[in-house]
Amino acid sequence: MFKHYSPKQKVKTVIDIIFYLIFAYMVISVVINKDFTISGIAFLIIGIVCLVFGIRNEILKQKYNKALFTLNYCCNPDKAEEQYNELVEKDIFNIYRDDRALFDIMIELERGNPKKVLKIIEDDDKKFSANVELLLIKFYYQMRAHLMLGNTKAINEIYNDVKNIAAMKKRPKIFSYDELEGIHQLALNNKGRALDCFKKINTIHMNPKEKKFILENLIALSSGQDKEDYQAEYDTLLQVIEDENK
Repeated sequence: MFKHYSPKQKVKTVIDIIFYLIFAYMVISVVINKDFTISGIAFLIIGIVCLVFGIRNEILKQKYNKALFTLNYCCNPDKAEEQYNELVEKDIFNIYRDDRALFDIMIELERGNPKKVLKIIEDDDKKFSANVELLLIKFYYQMRAHLMLGNTKAINEIYNDVKNIAAMKKRPKIFSYDELEGIHQLALNNKGRALDCFKKINTIHMNPKEKKFILENLIALSSGQDKEDYQAEYDTLLQVIEDENK
Protein backbone atom coordinates (compact mmCIF):
# COMPACT_ATOMS: atom_id res chain seq x y z
CA MET A 1 0.00 0.00 0.00
CA PHE A 2 2.76 2.46 0.93
CA LYS A 3 5.05 1.85 -2.06
CA HIS A 4 3.82 4.98 -3.81
CA TYR A 5 3.99 7.22 -0.73
CA SER A 6 6.71 9.62 0.35
CA PRO A 7 8.11 9.16 3.91
CA LYS A 8 6.02 12.11 5.14
CA GLN A 9 2.88 10.70 3.52
CA LYS A 10 3.52 7.30 5.08
CA VAL A 11 3.67 8.79 8.59
CA LYS A 12 0.51 10.83 8.05
CA THR A 13 -1.36 7.84 6.60
CA VAL A 14 -0.39 5.61 9.54
CA ILE A 15 -1.65 8.28 11.96
CA ASP A 16 -4.90 8.56 10.00
CA ILE A 17 -5.38 4.77 10.05
CA ILE A 18 -4.84 4.70 13.81
CA PHE A 19 -7.43 7.46 14.17
CA TYR A 20 -9.92 5.50 12.02
CA LEU A 21 -9.38 2.36 14.09
CA ILE A 22 -9.99 4.23 17.33
CA PHE A 23 -13.10 5.82 15.87
CA ALA A 24 -14.30 2.43 14.58
CA TYR A 25 -13.81 0.95 18.06
CA MET A 26 -15.91 3.74 19.58
CA VAL A 27 -18.68 3.15 17.03
CA ILE A 28 -18.66 -0.60 17.67
CA SER A 29 -18.75 0.07 21.43
CA VAL A 30 -21.99 2.01 21.00
CA VAL A 31 -23.57 -1.03 19.30
CA ILE A 32 -22.17 -3.57 21.78
CA ASN A 33 -23.28 -1.53 24.79
CA LYS A 34 -26.66 -0.92 23.12
CA ASP A 35 -26.40 2.77 23.82
CA PHE A 36 -29.38 3.70 21.71
CA THR A 37 -30.07 6.99 23.38
CA ILE A 38 -30.46 10.06 21.18
CA SER A 39 -26.81 11.02 21.74
CA GLY A 40 -25.69 7.42 21.19
CA ILE A 41 -27.57 7.10 17.90
CA ALA A 42 -26.33 10.51 16.75
CA PHE A 43 -22.73 9.48 17.48
CA LEU A 44 -23.30 6.19 15.68
CA ILE A 45 -24.59 7.89 12.53
CA ILE A 46 -21.88 10.56 12.54
CA GLY A 47 -19.23 7.92 13.23
CA ILE A 48 -20.30 5.67 10.36
CA VAL A 49 -20.46 8.62 7.92
CA CYS A 50 -17.00 9.82 8.98
CA LEU A 51 -15.53 6.34 8.64
CA VAL A 52 -17.05 5.80 5.20
CA PHE A 53 -15.76 9.12 3.87
CA GLY A 54 -12.42 8.76 5.64
CA ILE A 55 -11.75 5.32 4.19
CA ARG A 56 -12.92 6.49 0.75
CA ASN A 57 -10.51 9.41 0.97
CA GLU A 58 -7.62 7.06 1.78
CA ILE A 59 -8.50 4.89 -1.22
CA LEU A 60 -8.55 7.94 -3.52
CA LYS A 61 -5.27 9.16 -2.05
CA GLN A 62 -3.69 5.79 -2.76
CA LYS A 63 -4.91 5.93 -6.37
CA TYR A 64 -3.57 9.48 -6.76
CA ASN A 65 -0.13 8.53 -5.44
CA LYS A 66 -0.11 5.46 -7.66
CA ALA A 67 -0.76 7.60 -10.76
CA LEU A 68 2.03 10.00 -9.74
CA PHE A 69 4.38 7.08 -9.12
CA THR A 70 3.60 5.64 -12.55
CA LEU A 71 4.40 8.99 -14.14
CA ASN A 72 7.43 10.01 -12.07
CA TYR A 73 9.10 6.66 -11.38
CA CYS A 74 7.89 4.40 -14.19
CA CYS A 75 7.93 7.25 -16.75
CA ASN A 76 4.80 5.74 -18.29
CA PRO A 77 2.49 8.67 -19.18
CA ASP A 78 -0.17 6.53 -20.91
CA LYS A 79 -0.67 4.22 -17.96
CA ALA A 80 -0.52 7.16 -15.53
CA GLU A 81 -3.29 8.89 -17.47
CA GLU A 82 -5.45 5.75 -17.30
CA GLN A 83 -4.96 5.60 -13.54
CA TYR A 84 -5.76 9.29 -13.11
CA ASN A 85 -8.91 8.91 -15.23
CA GLU A 86 -10.01 6.08 -12.95
CA LEU A 87 -9.35 8.29 -9.93
CA VAL A 88 -11.39 11.19 -11.33
CA GLU A 89 -14.32 8.87 -12.09
CA LYS A 90 -14.48 7.83 -8.43
CA ASP A 91 -13.81 11.33 -7.09
CA ILE A 92 -17.43 12.41 -6.58
CA PHE A 93 -16.40 15.48 -4.55
CA ASN A 94 -13.85 16.66 -7.15
CA ILE A 95 -11.00 16.64 -4.62
CA TYR A 96 -8.45 15.62 -7.26
CA ARG A 97 -10.20 16.94 -10.34
CA ASP A 98 -8.79 20.41 -9.63
CA ASP A 99 -5.25 19.00 -10.00
CA ARG A 100 -6.07 17.63 -13.43
CA ALA A 101 -4.48 20.48 -15.38
CA LEU A 102 -1.09 20.08 -13.70
CA PHE A 103 -1.17 16.33 -14.15
CA ASP A 104 -2.07 16.68 -17.84
CA ILE A 105 0.79 19.15 -18.34
CA MET A 106 3.28 16.61 -17.01
CA ILE A 107 1.68 13.87 -19.11
CA GLU A 108 1.84 15.84 -22.35
CA LEU A 109 5.41 16.99 -21.71
CA GLU A 110 6.49 13.36 -21.28
CA ARG A 111 4.70 12.51 -24.50
CA GLY A 112 6.58 15.26 -26.30
CA ASN A 113 3.54 17.43 -27.01
CA PRO A 114 4.69 20.99 -26.15
CA LYS A 115 1.80 22.70 -27.91
CA LYS A 116 -0.68 20.78 -25.76
CA VAL A 117 1.29 21.78 -22.66
CA LEU A 118 1.01 25.45 -23.58
CA LYS A 119 -2.70 25.11 -24.44
CA ILE A 120 -3.51 23.52 -21.07
CA ILE A 121 -1.66 26.29 -19.25
CA GLU A 122 -3.44 28.96 -21.31
CA ASP A 123 -6.85 27.42 -20.65
CA ASP A 124 -6.21 27.24 -16.90
CA ASP A 125 -4.04 30.35 -16.56
CA LYS A 126 -6.09 31.78 -13.68
CA LYS A 127 -5.36 28.75 -11.53
CA PHE A 128 -1.65 28.80 -12.34
CA SER A 129 -1.45 32.46 -11.37
CA ALA A 130 -3.09 31.97 -7.96
CA ASN A 131 0.15 32.07 -5.96
CA VAL A 132 3.90 32.29 -6.48
CA GLU A 133 4.43 28.51 -6.26
CA LEU A 134 1.91 27.80 -9.01
CA LEU A 135 3.33 30.69 -11.00
CA LEU A 136 6.79 29.14 -10.90
CA ILE A 137 5.32 25.79 -11.96
CA LYS A 138 3.66 27.56 -14.87
CA PHE A 139 6.92 29.24 -15.91
CA TYR A 140 8.89 25.99 -15.67
CA TYR A 141 6.59 24.02 -17.94
CA GLN A 142 6.22 26.93 -20.34
CA MET A 143 10.01 27.13 -20.64
CA ARG A 144 10.28 23.37 -21.19
CA ALA A 145 7.58 23.48 -23.86
CA HIS A 146 9.00 26.51 -25.65
CA LEU A 147 12.47 24.91 -25.58
CA MET A 148 11.05 21.93 -27.46
CA LEU A 149 9.50 24.32 -29.98
CA GLY A 150 12.64 26.45 -30.32
CA ASN A 151 10.87 29.62 -29.16
CA THR A 152 13.83 31.56 -27.75
CA LYS A 153 11.97 34.88 -27.52
CA ALA A 154 9.21 33.36 -25.40
CA ILE A 155 11.75 31.75 -23.06
CA ASN A 156 13.58 35.07 -22.66
CA GLU A 157 10.35 36.78 -21.63
CA ILE A 158 9.38 34.06 -19.19
CA TYR A 159 12.87 33.89 -17.69
CA ASN A 160 12.69 37.59 -16.81
CA ASP A 161 9.71 36.71 -14.61
CA VAL A 162 11.59 33.73 -13.18
CA LYS A 163 14.44 36.02 -12.13
CA ASN A 164 11.97 38.16 -10.18
CA ILE A 165 10.85 35.08 -8.26
CA ALA A 166 14.45 33.93 -7.76
CA ALA A 167 15.24 37.32 -6.17
CA MET A 168 12.51 36.91 -3.55
CA LYS A 169 13.61 36.52 0.07
CA LYS A 170 11.38 33.46 0.51
CA ARG A 171 11.46 32.08 -2.98
CA PRO A 172 9.76 28.74 -3.74
CA LYS A 173 12.05 25.71 -3.87
CA ILE A 174 9.89 23.62 -6.18
CA PHE A 175 12.50 23.56 -8.94
CA SER A 176 16.23 24.06 -9.12
CA TYR A 177 16.96 27.60 -10.29
CA ASP A 178 20.13 26.23 -11.90
CA GLU A 179 17.88 24.06 -14.06
CA LEU A 180 15.75 27.05 -15.05
CA GLU A 181 18.91 28.99 -15.94
CA GLY A 182 20.19 25.96 -17.85
CA ILE A 183 17.01 25.85 -19.93
CA HIS A 184 17.40 29.55 -20.62
CA GLN A 185 21.02 29.13 -21.72
CA LEU A 186 20.05 26.19 -23.96
CA ALA A 187 17.49 28.42 -25.68
CA LEU A 188 20.22 31.01 -26.26
CA ASN A 189 22.47 28.24 -27.60
CA ASN A 190 25.06 29.01 -24.91
CA LYS A 191 25.99 25.36 -24.55
CA GLY A 192 28.97 25.89 -22.26
CA ARG A 193 27.01 28.00 -19.78
CA ALA A 194 24.08 25.60 -20.01
CA LEU A 195 26.39 22.70 -19.16
CA ASP A 196 27.75 24.57 -16.14
CA CYS A 197 24.18 25.15 -14.92
CA PHE A 198 23.14 21.51 -15.29
CA LYS A 199 26.32 20.36 -13.54
CA LYS A 200 25.35 22.40 -10.47
CA ILE A 201 22.01 20.64 -10.07
CA ASN A 202 21.75 18.26 -7.13
CA THR A 203 19.67 15.33 -8.43
CA ILE A 204 19.82 13.23 -5.27
CA HIS A 205 16.23 14.04 -4.26
CA MET A 206 14.84 14.06 -7.81
CA ASN A 207 12.52 11.36 -9.07
CA PRO A 208 13.57 9.36 -12.17
CA LYS A 209 11.50 11.51 -14.55
CA GLU A 210 13.18 14.69 -13.35
CA LYS A 211 16.64 13.15 -13.22
CA LYS A 212 16.23 11.72 -16.72
CA PHE A 213 15.79 15.22 -18.19
CA ILE A 214 18.91 16.51 -16.43
CA LEU A 215 21.06 13.57 -17.53
CA GLU A 216 19.85 13.82 -21.13
CA ASN A 217 21.08 17.40 -21.23
CA LEU A 218 24.37 16.59 -19.50
CA ILE A 219 25.03 13.85 -22.06
CA ALA A 220 24.15 16.14 -24.98
CA LEU A 221 26.30 19.01 -23.71
CA SER A 222 29.38 17.23 -22.36
CA SER A 223 32.23 15.32 -24.01
CA GLY A 224 34.98 12.83 -23.25
CA GLN A 225 35.00 10.98 -19.94
CA ASP A 226 32.27 13.18 -18.48
CA LYS A 227 29.95 12.20 -21.31
CA GLU A 228 30.72 8.51 -20.75
CA ASP A 229 30.08 8.84 -17.01
CA TYR A 230 26.77 10.60 -17.55
CA GLN A 231 25.78 7.99 -20.13
CA ALA A 232 26.55 5.18 -17.68
CA GLU A 233 24.46 6.92 -15.02
CA TYR A 234 21.67 7.38 -17.53
CA ASP A 235 21.74 3.71 -18.55
CA THR A 236 21.51 2.71 -14.88
CA LEU A 237 18.53 5.03 -14.44
CA LEU A 238 16.79 3.52 -17.45
CA GLN A 239 17.25 0.07 -15.92
CA VAL A 240 15.69 1.30 -12.66
CA ILE A 241 12.74 2.68 -14.64
CA GLU A 242 12.39 -0.59 -16.54
CA ASP A 243 12.40 -2.54 -13.27
CA GLU A 244 9.64 -0.31 -11.89
CA ASN A 245 7.51 -1.12 -14.94
CA LYS A 246 7.72 -4.87 -14.39
